[in-house]
Amino acid sequence: MARSLKFLVWFFIFAVRAWGQVEDETFNGPHIDKLIGEGKYEEAFKFIQAGLEKNGILQTYSATFFAGAGKFYLETGRLKEAGEALKAADTLAARTGIGIAFAARELAEFHLLQADFSAAATWAARALRESSSRKAHSIVLAYCRCLEALARLRSGDLRRADKLILEALRSVPEGSEAEPFFASRVLFAGCVIQSHGANYREARELCRRGLGVIEKRKIESRDVSLAHLALAESHFLSGEMALSREQAEKCIEVTTRMFRREHQDSVDALVLLARIDRKESKAADALAHARAALDMAVAVFGEDAGGTKGPKRVLEEMEKRIAGDLKTK
Repeated sequence: MARSLKFLVWFFIFAVRAWGQVEDETFNGPHIDKLIGEGKYEEAFKFIQAGLEKNGILQTYSATFFAGAGKFYLETGRLKEAGEALKAADTLAARTGIGIAFAARELAEFHLLQADFSAAATWAARALRESSSRKAHSIVLAYCRCLEALARLRSGDLRRADKLILEALRSVPEGSEAEPFFASRVLFAGCVIQSHGANYREARELCRRGLGVIEKRKIESRDVSLAHLALAESHFLSGEMALSREQAEKCIEVTTRMFRREHQDSVDALVLLARIDRKESKAADALAHARAALDMAVAVFGEDAGGTKGPKRVLEEMEKRIAGDLKTK
């Protein structure tokens, strides 16, 4: 009798875990992705909050809702809160076996923003494995690849980044962009990576297609900011400073309107503006933009967080170059 009862208990636990995994991965996680992808941030937050309140004791689906909270905070520029939510998601996913792929994907994004590119690549690769084993949609797998591609690019491995993004782009053929949620993100990543390879025509075409996704679905989400940011970087790399400046300023304008000015996308745009100013020999403006980027990075990421490394480096470069220019006069 005791053995039978013990077996039934373990069978029940296994059944709940297995069913929870199916329901979690076919509705909760994708539903959060869909709401945030459509720019329905308030609705997404309420759904996540309700899920956490409902599952706070049982913790069956809590990992996914914490990962969803992390995603929400990443999108809206609240990186400190994102870090806390994703830490909880990772811990709970390891305990329950549910929400692992979602948590890994958002942790890849988090570490990418924090300039910890090795960790970002590792989490992105894990997200790809976990998502693949759970038969995720091909566009989700493509997005995992594009996260690793961006991490490889930022760490200086353009060859590996190019290989990964080309594989990801195969899941977004021409004419299929309107349906999959992650299509625009993959296309904008492709724009950036192709620009670093000096393939500017291909890069702009990818951005055009990414913007087409947004326009067809009439969505105002962070994708709009990322489109301007990708184009700003592309034009900067091709030496078109006026166009780069225009896109960087639009990124800040859109980000401020949708979220707030203190956002990681605005930090990146300010860094680009500082570099544009430097290229155009506008030393005072370059210094002002570099200082503004660092101040905002501290507000978004925290004083000693990884996300401040890039702005700090740019400010130091500007100060050294300006000091050097003064010595030569």
